[in-house]
Order: sequence, then C-alpha cells, then structure tokens
Amino acid sequence: MKKKFNKIVSPCISICQYDSANKCLGCMRTKDERIKWKKDETTDAWKNSNLEDIKSRMSDSFRKSWEDTYEKKKQRIKDNAKT
Repeated sequence: MKKKFNKIVSPCISICQYDSANKCLGCMRTKDERIKWKKDETTDAWKNSNLEDIKSRMSDSFRKSWEDTYEKKKQRIKDNAKT
C-alpha cells in the first residue's frame, strides 16, 4: 500500500540540531512548530504560513541553500510516490 502523499512537504532537511533559542539549524523551525507539522489536524494554510515564517528567519545565502535542498527533497518524494 502506498503512503499518502502530503501536498505540502515538511521543511526538514535532516540536519536537526537546535540552537539556544530552540530553533533547528537545518530548517529554522522551533520544536513546537516541528511537532505541529506532524499533527493530522494541522492545516495546509498554517503550513504555508509557517514556511514563509521560517524563510524569513534565514539569511539570504542560507535560504538559497535550504531552498535548493528542499526542492530536491520534494522531487524525491514526488518520484517515490510514482513507484
């Protein structure tokens, strides 16, 4: 059985280390935001808003690197959903 494909992919890029402010150094989410992403009742509107929030926390150079990695992740998930 195929796993359900979520339309909005988690911003996690598998770095998962937290700074002193409890923000992930890989995706800039807080621990609370990370937990909320996993809840079934979390809306796509909230996820889209959160993606914009976390991007605003990133420097320009970091955001470019993160966006490249995130796009590759989304493509991998899309490709795997086809098989």
